[in-house]
Amino acid sequence: MKLMFICGAKIQDGELICASWIKSLILYMDRAYEITVFSPQTGESTVMTMENGRCVAVVFAGTQNAEGSLAACLKKETPDAVVIFGTETPYTLSSLQICEQEGMLGSTALFAQGLASACARHYAEGVPEKVIRRWTLRDILRRENIRVEQRRLERRAQDERKAMEKARFLIGRTSLDKAIFQAANPSGTYLKCGDVLRPSFYEGEWQQKSCEKHRIFISQYYYPLKGFHYLLEAVASLKEKYPDIRIAAAGYNPILDASFRNETKDSSYIRYLKSLIRTYGLEEHIELLGTLTQEEMKREYLRANVFVLPSTIENSPNSLAEAMMLGVPCVVSDVGGVADLADHRTQAYLYPSSASYILAYDIDRIFSDPNEAQRLGKAGRERARKEYHIETNIKDFEKAVRNIAGKSE
Repeated sequence: MKLMFICGAKIQDGELICASWIKSLILYMDRAYEITVFSPQTGESTVMTMENGRCVAVVFAGTQNAEGSLAACLKKETPDAVVIFGTETPYTLSSLQICEQEGMLGSTALFAQGLASACARHYAEGVPEKVIRRWTLRDILRRENIRVEQRRLERRAQDERKAMEKARFLIGRTSLDKAIFQAANPSGTYLKCGDVLRPSFYEGEWQQKSCEKHRIFISQYYYPLKGFHYLLEAVASLKEKYPDIRIAAAGYNPILDASFRNETKDSSYIRYLKSLIRTYGLEEHIELLGTLTQEEMKREYLRANVFVLPSTIENSPNSLAEAMMLGVPCVVSDVGGVADLADHRTQAYLYPSSASYILAYDIDRIFSDPNEAQRLGKAGRERARKEYHIETNIKDFEKAVRNIAGKSE
């Protein structure tokens, strides 16, 4: 069977760069499936041999006419099924329209990742209105502040809904993406299929005795949706009890450097975080880790005493999946699709996203009770081993594409 994946892939240093789930499909799917990857980005099209020996054609759009390039690729490859990854991307609706023009709408599916409609609604929760409306020098130069970013998401949400109304199929994983799709398209077919994680996270296990006590790891922080402002408030209330408490944050932004040069590069949100850090006296309690490789991320999960995900909205967060797979005790805001991935108090602590005092309470429980931390981590790991089982989820995806191609058994 011939499949086409449409996603924002690129080639860097001779390697295919795309979402980990897409890469896993290419690597693990049965060789009977012939896969072509179409990317709306510009680049030199090629046939790549993957690390498992699989050949995959990577086709890039032209600089002038991405829609024409996709139409030409569909005519040439004549796929049995097309999967467009991400409902929220700028190219989703136009790609779906091209598939419709080429008579392939009935064999094309959307694959839910982030959800623009949900992200737009919850993007800046808990951030003061004056910060949302403020313009820093960086914002002026880039012509975007928090409000503009939110409105851009709202426009994407409109296109996302149009795409969902048109699509015959959506492949998803959570009650959030299912609810949004069925609200937009009650007659559409929802196909559930779990994620496959990056390979290294299937090995290794967190240990209480070897973690760094009172260390919190967070995988992203530098835009409002990730809820770092709530975590700062929670940690501020804990630092007297735990003077050595530390937040280790992945992702680069010089929020602790107050020099004029770096201040001019601050977004309004980063400037807000700086003010909170100063107000709470947390300058010595934050460690910025920069952009991390897969192995570096794994090391930081295992090093932490707790993984925290304080987001204001999530669908199916990979960071939570990776932390649970490694057995790291997790405290996560109960938003979006999170409750489909972990049971509260059994496999993770879930708390109301705006309740920083409950977040602080749950972190304290893990810090103060090593046995509970170990129990929570082990239970989370057992859930993750079932939720992200490679063979099961690959077979579910293969079943889904056969359904989309009209070749279900």
